[in-house]
Amino acid sequence: MSIAPTPVRTPSEPAAAPPGAPAPGRARRIARGLRLQYGRALVAAAALWLVYAVVRWLVSGRWHWSLVLDVVPPLFLLGAPLLLLAASAAACGRRRPAAAALSGAALALALATGSGLNWPALWREPGPVPAGALRVVSLNTQYWAMATDSDRLLALLRARDADVYLLQEHVGWTPGLGEDGYWRLDDDAALRRAFPGYHLARRGELLTVSRFPIVAQYPVGPGPALTFGEKPDFGQEFAREKVLRTDLDVGGRVLSTYNVHVTVPLALDNLDPFSDFDHDRYLRRKHAWRQAEFAGLEKDVAANDHPVLIAGDFNATASMRSLDGLRDVAEDATPANPAFLPLSWKFASLGEFGEDALFNRDLPFFRMDWAFTGGGTTVHRYDFLPTDGISEHRMQELRLTL
Repeated sequence: MSIAPTPVRTPSEPAAAPPGAPAPGRARRIARGLRLQYGRALVAAAALWLVYAVVRWLVSGRWHWSLVLDVVPPLFLLGAPLLLLAASAAACGRRRPAAAALSGAALALALATGSGLNWPALWREPGPVPAGALRVVSLNTQYWAMATDSDRLLALLRARDADVYLLQEHVGWTPGLGEDGYWRLDDDAALRRAFPGYHLARRGELLTVSRFPIVAQYPVGPGPALTFGEKPDFGQEFAREKVLRTDLDVGGRVLSTYNVHVTVPLALDNLDPFSDFDHDRYLRRKHAWRQAEFAGLEKDVAANDHPVLIAGDFNATASMRSLDGLRDVAEDATPANPAFLPLSWKFASLGEFGEDALFNRDLPFFRMDWAFTGGGTTVHRYDFLPTDGISEHRMQELRLTL
C-alpha cells in the first residue's frame, strides 16, 4: 500500500480551507487584499528610500547635483527608515522581513554615515571648566540682525563677555536683490564702543573681535580676485571671502582662529523647475566654490603648527561628506556638547513667518554650525545658545584651553 505524500505549503501561502468550510466573508477578503497591497507598497517605499540613501551618500560632496539630495536633515534620514521599520510589523508573509531588512539597512547607513547624534553626551561628564579657560563665541548674525536691531545683537554678544568673537554676515543686505544686494558695513566706531579694548579683524563679511592682540592675519581660500578680477566690489568679496584666519597672542602663545562661513549650497528661490533659470550652471558654481573653500581651509590647517580653533557656519549637515576632509586634519568639538542631538539652524529666517507660526519658535531642524580644534587645543565645554529672535542660528560658545 502506498501513502500519498503530504503537500508542503510555504509560509507565505494561506492555509487551504477544509472541505465544506464556508467561504471567507466579503469584509475579510477586502481586509486581506488591503493588507497584501499594504505590504507591497511598504516594500517598494523601503526599497526606494534605501536607493536614495545609498545614492545620496555616494555622491555627497562629489557631484554638484548632490546639493539637492543633501538638503534632507539627518534627523529625517534617521526618522524615515525608523518609521518604515515600525510599519513593517503590520505587513504579512514574506513582505514583512523584506520591508524590515530594507528599512534596517537604510537606518544602519544613516547611523554610520552622519546621523548628527552626539553619542558621547550619553556618558560624558563634562566636569568643571578650568580657571582661566578662554570663552569663544561664534555666530551667524543674520545680516547683522537685519530683521531686528543691531543694538540688540551687540547687547547679546557683550552679555557673553567672551575673549574672542567669530562673527559671520557682518554685512548689509537689500532684500529682493539676491546675490547683488550686499553692501559693506562701516561701523567700526559702534564696534569699538561695544567692545572697548578689543581688537578687530575683517575679511568680507567676516568679523573677528578679540580681547587678545592680533599678531597676524592671513587670507585662506581662493579669494574673489581669482573669480571676478583684480578689483572685485564688495558683493564679490562677500561671495568669495569665506575664511578669515587671525593669529592671536594669548599669554605669549599664538592661537590661530578660523572664522568660517562656507558658501550656501543653494537658495530655494532659484529652484523653480518651470523657470528658464540655468540650474545646472548654478549648482555647478556653488559646488565648485564650496570645494575650493573647504580645500583651502583644510590645507591651511594641516600646515599650521599653532593651536587652532575653527568655528562658524559651514552650511553643511552631519550627513554631508563636505566635512570629511576637515575631520582628517582637526578634531570635532561636538563631544564636549551636552546635547544628544545638537541643532543650530531653522529652515528659514524669522522675518519670513508670522508671529505665531510654528517655525517662528526656537525649533531648529538642522545643524549647520560647527567647531573644530587642533594643535593641542582642548575644549572643555561647547554649547548652542538661543539668540532671542535675533538670528535664525543659535550661538556657539566654547570654553577651551591651550
